[in-house]
Amino acid sequence: MIERQAWKPIGVAAMEAAALDAVKVRGSALVVAGPGTGKTELLGQRASYLLQTGTCTFPRRILAISFKRDAASNLRDRVERRCGPDLARRLDSMTFDAFAKQILDRFWLALPAHLAFGGAYGIAPFFGKDAFGELQRSAASGLQTEGHPAHWARTLLGVNATESGVYGVNLDTFNKAVQTLTLESLAVTDHAQFLHVVQLRAALTSPTPQFGFPMIGRLAQAIVASNPQIRRALCATYGHVFLDEFQDTTSVQYDLIATIFKGASTSLVAVGDDKQRIMGWAGARDDVFGAFAADFLGGANDLARVVLTQNFRSNQRIVTILNGLKQRLAPTEPDFIAARPAPALPDEEICAILVARDEDAEAAAVAYHVAKAVAAGVDPRQIGLLVRQKAVDWEPRLAKAFAAAGVAFRNEDRDVGGAAIQDLMTEAYSRVMVDLLELLTRRHGGVLWSAALGHLATVSGLIQDDDPETERALALSLAAFHNTHRLKGVATPAAIEQAIAEIEAFLHLDRLKSISPQYATGDFFDRIRAATRAFLLECATTGGTWTQVIERFRGAGQAPLLTITKSKGLEYSLVILLGLNDDQWWSFSKNPSEGRSVFFVAASRARDRLLMTRCGHDRNTKIAEIFQALAAAGVKEQQV
Repeated sequence: MIERQAWKPIGVAAMEAAALDAVKVRGSALVVAGPGTGKTELLGQRASYLLQTGTCTFPRRILAISFKRDAASNLRDRVERRCGPDLARRLDSMTFDAFAKQILDRFWLALPAHLAFGGAYGIAPFFGKDAFGELQRSAASGLQTEGHPAHWARTLLGVNATESGVYGVNLDTFNKAVQTLTLESLAVTDHAQFLHVVQLRAALTSPTPQFGFPMIGRLAQAIVASNPQIRRALCATYGHVFLDEFQDTTSVQYDLIATIFKGASTSLVAVGDDKQRIMGWAGARDDVFGAFAADFLGGANDLARVVLTQNFRSNQRIVTILNGLKQRLAPTEPDFIAARPAPALPDEEICAILVARDEDAEAAAVAYHVAKAVAAGVDPRQIGLLVRQKAVDWEPRLAKAFAAAGVAFRNEDRDVGGAAIQDLMTEAYSRVMVDLLELLTRRHGGVLWSAALGHLATVSGLIQDDDPETERALALSLAAFHNTHRLKGVATPAAIEQAIAEIEAFLHLDRLKSISPQYATGDFFDRIRAATRAFLLECATTGGTWTQVIERFRGAGQAPLLTITKSKGLEYSLVILLGLNDDQWWSFSKNPSEGRSVFFVAASRARDRLLMTRCGHDRNTKIAEIFQALAAAGVKEQQV
């Protein structure tokens, strides 16, 4: 163990004073970390500090909750690199959804009687207009029918639910109602919440229940609220909790955390940036920073609203633009300070608005700038093509121009066999399978050998550094598999199917299912497994060697096309924001605050250069203030 006073940040030259204060805080803290200020680094350093100094006393653990699976795995990897696997295994890094699901999976028998079910369940598919209409029709017709979920709910709740009330709820109101619903004690305040209870009752009594993640969160909260011993057990397990991307926390998620940890001795550190609150449409709570301050801060060892200002991502020119945008979002906060200067280029080459005569010219300009960047040595994966709305709508618009320019892009939002490509790249199962496939293509593994050995240790429930004999046994097992299952030549569909089966047999399918909490129940593991297989087969449709197929799977040589929402937490050398016009930003006038935040998120993904595109005939009245802010920062338009 390291003495607290002697501990220093690992792997970085220095941290700004406010960040170091948050790393070492003895109580709870609320950290406002703007783009590029190193929030993931802060959490990684805090985990290292807690574990290496013994501040997180054994056997207590650290719970790190993120919104995205890649952010959760990134934090886990950072802590392991700094502390080693032995200490890092005391960090549970997962998404909000995975945490709630874990509680439900472990403690479903402790649900109150009115929420009881058989335990096995699946994840509900997307709930659209057709499904909602069917729910309304069923609920309205079943209000007076004994045994029907609507009659059950009406009787238990003692409410005067009516057909007109049921049909008076629209889908948007229904989706938002789960954020204010309470399952223990069960109560409703309107017909939208009533419909949720009807839907839940139908699922609970179904032979094949399915729940959406918001309802899983509410069920997990009901378990904790009705079982003080489970709450005590969770608080005893976790001495420290990290809450990442806190600005996008929904009421369902916040209520679960507060139900467990409010009033406990557990230290909570929430890190986020209300300037980047872009998930209001998904239920993000407006007042979550204030709620956290009221519920968890105020003690002698707590830190209230620590603001980080040093931007380690973007150069000075882009930071100047971000500071101009910030004035419209948080005028009282201090400006960002760029950690590195702008390159010796004219301003218009670092940031500009490209104005094309039509959509074809717009696509050609985008392809030209991507090709130019690639020719200058920029990795295509470091060029982010960001869109406000559906990425799928941009695929046909860009395809011809990119082919003509000799460059490639990939829609990261595209569904392949039941999962988005971007999500598939960070799934534990997919990473294990592709790492093993790539190892089998090589005579000597190098870094891949170490990664594969780590995967083998994980699925075997072992720690590599436990003892030399354990590591030797793992290495011998992996070496024998590698020597007898080398992959050479063309990756045919049949060969891919066989290789997947052989890797699953080597690692044991039941053990693979245990490597991620969300794989424990339901069909999520099967869906990820099927999607991984489907995408590998798709990558082989144009032929090629094993190496080429694996590179296609990973996206090598392809600029990622994705929505701004999906770009959260990512960064690129060059960002090209497509379609800066009223059509793409139609919702801006309805919610200007969120619209400003969305644009701020897009602009702040850029490290070196930021380009935006529009057509000359586009209407821009709804987003006029964005153009005003850009003009004030000296950003000019270029005809292309």
